[in-house]
Amino acid sequence: MRIVVVGAGAIGRYLARLLSEEGNQVVIIDRDEALCKEIAAELDALVIHGDVTKHEAFDDAEISKADVMIAVTHQDALNLLACLIAKEHGIHRVIARVTDAELIKVFERLGIEKAICPEVEAANVIKSLITGRFGIVELITTSSGDLKLLDVTVSGASEAVDKRLIDLPLPRGCSVLALYSGKEFIVPLVDTPLHEGDRVILIAKAEASEEVERLFTG
Repeated sequence: MRIVVVGAGAIGRYLARLLSEEGNQVVIIDRDEALCKEIAAELDALVIHGDVTKHEAFDDAEISKADVMIAVTHQDALNLLACLIAKEHGIHRVIARVTDAELIKVFERLGIEKAICPEVEAANVIKSLITGRFGIVELITTSSGDLKLLDVTVSGASEAVDKRLIDLPLPRGCSVLALYSGKEFIVPLVDTPLHEGDRVILIAKAEASEEVERLFTG
């Protein structure tokens, strides 16, 4: 995919790196010229020094060719404006970071596909760690509540230990997205084996979360 990231701060920089490593064509726009030069030297991405309040920056980024535009600057108003300009250029998938959680619904009513407040998401993860069931953490739940992004740790009592993904009786509609084996996150293949202590990131239907827990934690 061709993905435009507006904002080269800590979040934008890390996001761009992850997306680039997955083989996506990444374009970064930021108005800090020194930061743009620094990022261009370290990432496999097109880095554009420009002001996203002006159409010229989006023209330079060839925004009309993008599949997704993500605005993650520290300014909510700037992120909203960038998303609205991107939509004017015909980009249907636009995602914005917000620092004020009360603006999430406002952004989404204005046509932004998803508005995310990192502080709220982090708080939800911590809450899940404290109050949730052992070994399983709900990272994200869709607004409709029907899908969950789960982080599950494989226990020694699990039937998943030493089995390949293809051999696991995963619930219908459940898909493994990533695996952390203690060194780094990887996108697993069907024949990738699981071991005790591995962390599995997966998406599942809400009603299947207990079945997922039993499968991976015993």
